[in-house]
Amino acid sequence: MGNKLTKEQQFSDNESKGGSSSDTSRAMTKEILSELRSKTTIIKDTTIESGREFHTEETSTYWLPKDDEEQQRLTGQHFAVKELYGGSNLLPSVEKALDFNSGVSILDIGCGSGIWVMDMITDYPNCKYYGCDMVDTTNKNIRLPQFEFAIGNVLKGLPYEDNTFDLVHMRLFVFALREDQWPIVIKELVRVAKPGCIVQVTEVDLKMPSEDLGAYHKLLVAIHAVCEQRSQNPRIALELEKMMLENTNTKVLQTEYRTCVMNCQSSTAKKFIWDWIELSKGMLSHIGPILGLNTNEEQKEFIHELRRDLSNLECLVHFNAIAAKKL
Repeated sequence: MGNKLTKEQQFSDNESKGGSSSDTSRAMTKEILSELRSKTTIIKDTTIESGREFHTEETSTYWLPKDDEEQQRLTGQHFAVKELYGGSNLLPSVEKALDFNSGVSILDIGCGSGIWVMDMITDYPNCKYYGCDMVDTTNKNIRLPQFEFAIGNVLKGLPYEDNTFDLVHMRLFVFALREDQWPIVIKELVRVAKPGCIVQVTEVDLKMPSEDLGAYHKLLVAIHAVCEQRSQNPRIALELEKMMLENTNTKVLQTEYRTCVMNCQSSTAKKFIWDWIELSKGMLSHIGPILGLNTNEEQKEFIHELRRDLSNLECLVHFNAIAAKKL
């Protein structure tokens, strides 16, 4: 019922040992992918014109839009993830490690519209906040004296000195980074954190379900295919702790893997259903060719089926968060 707030057992069991549910999932994925391939000539990096606005940064593999619709989705997603983690933007170990009431310096990497920062300011108004992203999509109608934005690309090096921030925060880069870029990025987060201070990273785990969940299963197959085209790992969330520990000057304080059952009718579940619907709309130009959705009517029908299956089948969404201390 509601959110599963304990760590998912397969995170340490089936995923590491290759359990039977994982084998079943892989077999079903191959079958669905084969079916999808039969509906389209080839699966390659092809897109359908969608009218959405995308990033043009040459070094980025990010394939979601950057327009107002996407910023609205990210705002809704923010509150879904916050609810999933008990109504807090911070892991308990982070709240314990730093004195947020007295005021600390906080960097949000890939800040987008700035929703995480704005929400944090509500909770901790005495802190100084910095946001960094490839483009400025922050809300221009809200002026926050505690907030300072800078253009920057974490892959090219953040525009900050070593040992600058008390907390460095990053989340949801699974569609932005190639798998081989993640260790570079984690190292950069650690670089700008002060010794004795904290890095917190949260990521979605795009785990394939172990049973056929209709349109949701097909969507995940298509997402995995696009990620493969771009050398991205859709399950990079499971590697966060390992990558953090590859930096010898870090100590992992906490990892927290959480799951939401989207058909349970909870407030969090309803938010995630909305998020997945809007996410899928933004992905259609990339996943459409894989799913054989070549017309507006076919795309609308798929979104209708997805909404139905998310609401009625036991579709799960998973996240993993990690907090580490820089030594």
